[in-house]
Amino acid sequence: MFGHGLGPARQRGAIGLLSAGTLSLALLLLVLVVDSGRLHLEKRKLQRVADTAALEVVSRGGKCIAPTNNAALFARESVARNDFALNADRSVATACGTLLTGADAVRTFTADPTRADAIQVIATHRVPASIAGGVLALFSKDKSGLTTQLSATAVAATPLPPVASLTVRSTLLTVDSSKSDALNALIGGLLGGALKINAVGWQGILNTDISLLKYLDALAVELKVTVGDYDRLLKTNASVGELLQAAINVLQESGSLFSAQINNLKAIQLIAPGTKILTLNDLITIQNGTDKAALDVNLQLFNLIQGFVQLSNKKSAIDVELPINVLGLVGVTIKTKVIEPAQISAIGNPQLIQDEPIFVRTAQVRTLVSVKLNIVGLVNGILGLVPTLLDVVLNLLHLVLGTDCCIKRDIFIGQKLDLVLEAASGSATVTGFSCDTPEKKTLSVLGTTSAVRLMVGQIDPAQLFSSKKLLTVDEYPLLDVGTQKCKPFSSDCTNRQAYAGGGIGIKIDADVLKTERTYRFEAPPPINKPPAYYSFSGNNVVGSLTYALKGIQLIHHEAILGNLLDAVFGLLLGVVNTLLGVLATVVSDLLSPLLDPLLNSLLAGLGIDVAKVEIGANLSCNPGGRAVLVI
Repeated sequence: MFGHGLGPARQRGAIGLLSAGTLSLALLLLVLVVDSGRLHLEKRKLQRVADTAALEVVSRGGKCIAPTNNAALFARESVARNDFALNADRSVATACGTLLTGADAVRTFTADPTRADAIQVIATHRVPASIAGGVLALFSKDKSGLTTQLSATAVAATPLPPVASLTVRSTLLTVDSSKSDALNALIGGLLGGALKINAVGWQGILNTDISLLKYLDALAVELKVTVGDYDRLLKTNASVGELLQAAINVLQESGSLFSAQINNLKAIQLIAPGTKILTLNDLITIQNGTDKAALDVNLQLFNLIQGFVQLSNKKSAIDVELPINVLGLVGVTIKTKVIEPAQISAIGNPQLIQDEPIFVRTAQVRTLVSVKLNIVGLVNGILGLVPTLLDVVLNLLHLVLGTDCCIKRDIFIGQKLDLVLEAASGSATVTGFSCDTPEKKTLSVLGTTSAVRLMVGQIDPAQLFSSKKLLTVDEYPLLDVGTQKCKPFSSDCTNRQAYAGGGIGIKIDADVLKTERTYRFEAPPPINKPPAYYSFSGNNVVGSLTYALKGIQLIHHEAILGNLLDAVFGLLLGVVNTLLGVLATVVSDLLSPLLDPLLNSLLAGLGIDVAKVEIGANLSCNPGGRAVLVI
């Protein structure tokens, strides 16, 4: 029988081997634990250094640009107090910038030396590597494994800066049947199509507000821009149809509540041009770094539509014939051009208004109105100031008019009166604020009404809508006695020479209604509430000329061939010049009832009541105090 060796004696060394392996593994784990703990403690220590430095820089108001440029200095002083001596192995870097909250509600830091809304501090420290790594490095030519570099990043800011918002609200608060016809003609004409929205439909659009935040997010989806990247969104080209579609998408989220408004927007969208010529930053201004929550403001839907229409017609003049049953006028032709589209909203931090103003304005327009007038009534109204001379003039005209052997005389009275209204923008800007408590707060605003230039006479439309020619107005011929030289006993005559037999012309070129006012909103509502409004205005521009007709000119044309009629013209003009105050009233009484309703309807449709500014204000005083870590 064969044996199998010594039995258990052969396994005596196994326990020793297992013990050695176990101890080695335990030692390795211990090394890993010690190394990990050491590196973790170094990392935590480094993070505290970075956190403290970032908080201190923000608390001390550190900046990254001249003349102060002290953020880096404050950071170095802070780390020195925390026994973090800067050397070849230890460093600290500081950056100023802003915070941007994306659609995923995650904050990111964007470096911008000109801004100090947030401060980023990055501290680095090179420390010995792990024991295992060091052992391996001893047997390698590359000694870099002996050390490892730790890094800690901290971003600090004040909790949230105060946020102010200015908006411009349409002054067309109600729409009757006549205004709805005017709006259909005006908005349709500007977009190049026909609209048939009734008064109830327009009133519904006027009474509807839309969330700016929701609208921007919907527009980002429509234009395929990253949601939350508002800076890029505001600069992205869009068509009127796309801008309207975003508004439709927002309203559709409310189900059938806004079905009528949606249908009316689709009607406007149907005639909107498709050319991509618009950018939203012409209508809305958002300060860089503005928190997403600050965009939760409401805008009037009608203002958005007006802005789109004005923006799409910034470079072209259009013809609009308002319905006769609206204005009661015959032979009226209107041409208008939007020089600068209205900016309907501006949002930002009022602490930064010295560098980035919070500014909002209404549109600038030039409007040409040509009217076929009952000139006889106008002439009689003016000459009626001196009735005794009128009889003499008419008798003289009867005597001298006609044809002698060589001269043919005739009377010409202008058949078309042109009126040009050049309205610059009404505007408002934040000038100051106070945030003692959320309930005790103020927002100061400087409002400026539009400077209005009114011209009455005869105007060349090509010159009116040109940006290169000086705008001038020619006189309107109240009475033009012209002459032609003819061959004896022949109809062969030279061209008519205006005013050769004398005459009177009139023109008006007046600047009126410019006003600046400062207003302080007491306890304006927070950003997510309806704004408080303040307005001041002057309307009925033509009627106001009774008090501002310094630009009126009566022009006496002396006859080339002296005659008794010329002497009477001179006498008549001398008498009328002494009665300019009365004449201003007469001209105003004649033109104002005719043109004021037209201009008021036209400009109200554009969202402009001449020389009127209606400003909405919001102010959210977010908690101030000590700086906090935000990233």
